[in-house]
Amino acid sequence: MAEIIMPKMGDAMTEGKVVRWYKKAGDAVKKGEPVLEIETDKVNLDLEAEQDGTVGELTAQEGQMVPVGGRLATILGAGEKAPAPAPAPAPAPAAVPEQQRRVTDKKDSVKHTTGEYAEAIETKGPRRDRTQVAEPTPAPQKTEGRQRSSPLARRMARDLGVDLQGVQGSGPGGRIVAKDIQKGAPTAAAATPALEEKSIPLSAMRRTIAKRLAESIGPIPHFFLTADYDVTNLLSLRGQIEEKTSVNDFVIRAVALALRKHPNVNASWGDEAITQHGQIHIGVAVSTPEGLITPVVRDADRKSVLQIAQDVRALAEKAKNRKLMPNEYQGSTFTISNLGAWGIEEFTAIINPPNVAILAVGAAEARPVVVERQIVVRDRMKVTMSCDHRVVDGAAGADFLKTLRQLIEQPVRLFL
Repeated sequence: MAEIIMPKMGDAMTEGKVVRWYKKAGDAVKKGEPVLEIETDKVNLDLEAEQDGTVGELTAQEGQMVPVGGRLATILGAGEKAPAPAPAPAPAPAAVPEQQRRVTDKKDSVKHTTGEYAEAIETKGPRRDRTQVAEPTPAPQKTEGRQRSSPLARRMARDLGVDLQGVQGSGPGGRIVAKDIQKGAPTAAAATPALEEKSIPLSAMRRTIAKRLAESIGPIPHFFLTADYDVTNLLSLRGQIEEKTSVNDFVIRAVALALRKHPNVNASWGDEAITQHGQIHIGVAVSTPEGLITPVVRDADRKSVLQIAQDVRALAEKAKNRKLMPNEYQGSTFTISNLGAWGIEEFTAIINPPNVAILAVGAAEARPVVVERQIVVRDRMKVTMSCDHRVVDGAAGADFLKTLRQLIEQPVRLFL
């Protein structure tokens, strides 16, 4: 007999949530076939059977939090006696539809629930409420095998009422991703939703964000340094590059090179010692529907702007689909948060422990400035560095921003 347990997907992970079961007790399963989907503080992923056999006991319900190492299910091998087929665990109470809660006959309730799980397993789509009269729907497109879709896409489909069978995937190998669901969702003009008061259960990611921020802004003595950079030459150089890049890609490269000259900023605070890191790994804050996550561009000082651009796009896509692996979001030595795309001119960011600094980057915009006693229009961009005063003093932070200014305002240096 094999067990499926809650994996540890990061140093800070203590528990995970069961999102949905693809199999129920008594179902046959092949090695490598997904049995259930779980949610951690950073990613959603499918847990697979490690051997051929029959699904035995399911020990957790959908929506239930399970500690790391906790048993989720058993897989019975050949010759082992399988228990009689039983319905999969019912969803957590908060997730049960209102119509289903009104079903009072216990036998009928079990029958309907079992049918809904069977349908979800077969179609990989949202469970339907069989207590209501079904409306005729067009026949879904036939696909070969299991339809591939990201966890975020499946969640959006359930929330928006989009049938995955009718969605054409644009991801690798025809995989359905979030933007495909958005295209198939009803338009705002077709519905006029009203505001409603509701309670939203905390996701594992949101719990972790709250815990990490409480560990930062309270214990860490922050101070802030703001600088205003001329990015006219940088934007001109970016316009001459055929490959797709962003201002942030240049900023990441510049920060990485500046950290080479300022190892005291590429550091971590410890109770017994301050660690100056031998490698430069830049965390890049990415917004997702469930909260903020910081994928890491590793060895950023050894990569070109174009390589950084490719890394950031790939990591951001994984982050939004909750497919990042632990080594892709852990181990940063410095963090950058950029809200320029939202038109934010200037802001301060909270340090991401155990980093000792974070750079908040505002929008690049044309402004009238004085150059050699003449008023001219130049592209300017404000940055604010939040520093841990236990490690980075004011003068040290100012020296770092001075070096960064040289690299930002003379961007040819980034290609040397």
